[in-house]
Amino acid sequence: MMTAAARRALAGVMMMIAVTAYGAGCAKDATRIYVSVAADATVPEILLLRTTIARAGDPGQPVSSDRTSPYAGDAADRPAPFVFPLGLPMTVDPSFAGPVVVTVEGLDWDSHALLARGRGDAVVVAEKETDASLTLTAAAPADD
Repeated sequence: MMTAAARRALAGVMMMIAVTAYGAGCAKDATRIYVSVAADATVPEILLLRTTIARAGDPGQPVSSDRTSPYAGDAADRPAPFVFPLGLPMTVDPSFAGPVVVTVEGLDWDSHALLARGRGDAVVVAEKETDASLTLTAAAPADD
């Protein structure tokens, strides 16, 4: 038979478990875009990618980020080039829900000059993962 103190302790533990389970159930999922990136034969080796997401109806406030290749290079400060095709998971603010344009640019490691570009469309759904795909093509010299 349980003592009153043991019952209170067990009730406290059960309450903590219930609160933890409730809190986990209320957690919101991230809003993400999974971008599949291919590259055509004209694209040179790329060590640095810039990804930009803009609302299709209001492109004036895009968000962007740069990422370096995750592959080890042979030089001390340079990674090896990206290997295409590749997947880029991108987390975005849920306020981006709706049609968006995803742009991926390959940049020169030293000068950040534009080497390649690709664009794709997606429809972001808050707290869900959305897919987009695009193909990089070499940038013309006037695209810089």
